[in-house]
Amino acid sequence: MRHTPRSLALPLALLGALLVLPAAAQGGGKGKGKKPPPAQPQGQPQQQPAAAPPAPSEPPPPAVATVERKLREHKTGEARAAIDPLAGQAEQNAHVAVALGRVLEQEKRYGDAVGRLQKAAQLAPADPAPYVYLGEVYLRQRNGGQADAAFRRAAELAQAGGGGREKDYHLGVAQQRLRQYDQAVASLERARGADGGNALVPYQIGVTRAFQEQWGPAVEQLDRAIAMDSGLAYAYYYRGLAAEKLGRKDLLINDLERFLALAPNAPEAERARAVLGAAKR
Repeated sequence: MRHTPRSLALPLALLGALLVLPAAAQGGGKGKGKKPPPAQPQGQPQQQPAAAPPAPSEPPPPAVATVERKLREHKTGEARAAIDPLAGQAEQNAHVAVALGRVLEQEKRYGDAVGRLQKAAQLAPADPAPYVYLGEVYLRQRNGGQADAAFRRAAELAQAGGGGREKDYHLGVAQQRLRQYDQAVASLERARGADGGNALVPYQIGVTRAFQEQWGPAVEQLDRAIAMDSGLAYAYYYRGLAAEKLGRKDLLINDLERFLALAPNAPEAERARAVLGAAKR
C-alpha cells in the first residue's frame, strides 16, 4: 500500500506528530474554545494587524509539560484535565494557548484549535511553534493551501535571527511538511544535539524517512524514539507501516496493536485496524 507524503504527514500532531493525518469531522471534548477569526485567503499566511508589537510571552507554567506528555501518549482526557486549570491564561500566555490548541486538536475540535493557535501566534509573533501546530490542524481539515502557508511561515521564523535546537526542531518539522525531506533531516539532526536530544527528534526523522519510502532507516529511527519514550503512540503507527513494507509481519502486528491500545480513538485508528486485520488473515 503506497502512501503519499501528504497522506502520511497528517497525524502529527502528534508532536506533534506530530504531529499528524487527515480527519474531517469535528468531535466532542470538554470545554469550549474561542471561535476562530475569519479565514484567511487560501494559501496566504495569517496576517498580523499593524500595531505595536505585543509584550513578550510569559514562560510556560510547569503543567504545560504534563499536557505535552499526555498528548504524546494520546491520553486526551488526562491532557484536558491538565490544561483546564490553565485555560484562563490562554489569552496572555502563548505556551498555554499552544497547549490548549493542541488539546482541542486531539479532541477533533479543529475550528476551536485554529482560533487558539492563531491567538498563540499573535502572542509570540517570532515563535515558529504556533504555526507548525496550526499547519497540522489545517491538514486535519484537509486545507492544504493554508497548511502550506503556515508551515512556510514557521520555516521563515525558525530561520530568522539566532538558531538553537528548538528552532531547528520546528524548522525540520515545517520542512518535512513542505516535502523538503533532505533539508528536514539536516535540521532535525542539528536539533538532536550531542546529548541525543529527546524522543521527538528521532521520531520526526523516522517519519521523514517513511515519507521518502526509506523503510529501513525509518524503522531504525523509530526504534530509537520508542527506546527513549515507550509511550510515544504514533511512533508505533509509523513503524508498523514501515514494517509492512519490509515484510516484517511480526513487528507490524505488534506495533499496530500497541498503537491501538494507546490511541484507540485517533483519526488513524480505523486505518490501523484495517491493516492489522489484513495482516492477521
